[in-house]
Amino acid sequence: MVKTQRADEVADFASCLGDIDDIFFHSSATRDFCSQEEKQAFRERWLGRYIEKHHGSFFVALDADGRAIGYLAGCLENPTTLGHFNDVAYFRSIEDICRDYPAHLHVNVAERYRNRGLGTALVGRFVEWAKLHSLKGIHVVTSSTARSIPFYQRSGFTELRTLPWNVGTSVCMGRKL
Repeated sequence: MVKTQRADEVADFASCLGDIDDIFFHSSATRDFCSQEEKQAFRERWLGRYIEKHHGSFFVALDADGRAIGYLAGCLENPTTLGHFNDVAYFRSIEDICRDYPAHLHVNVAERYRNRGLGTALVGRFVEWAKLHSLKGIHVVTSSTARSIPFYQRSGFTELRTLPWNVGTSVCMGRKL
């Protein structure tokens, strides 16, 4: 039996962090780091700030033993209005989109649990959370070559814009609520 909960609903969320980190790094396209400091900075940028600053919008999928097997790092606020996202340059490229789709998320599921509906369940919980907070839309940004694009499409997201990012192209997708 798998359950999805907000981080602040999990009795011992701190015990889930090791599993969440493993899922994060195994799901990331970035695998090589020059130093432990660079690896920690990467984690902070794409995961840590969500756990610390948006704890109430961070969802985790737990197996029957209470181990994290997936997570959704979400933020209900427009990232262009929050100083701790100033280092994510692509937000400036989608500032207009963020006004209509202020919430955003990253979702990852442990490889052996993929294609079982966990990502869909996590997104569903976040959508309900965003609706409860009267938001009008959610956006995601992913690589144009990511395997997640069909998943987001099935979850009700549509392509809003493509933009250059790092050495490739990213896609901003949105879902109206």
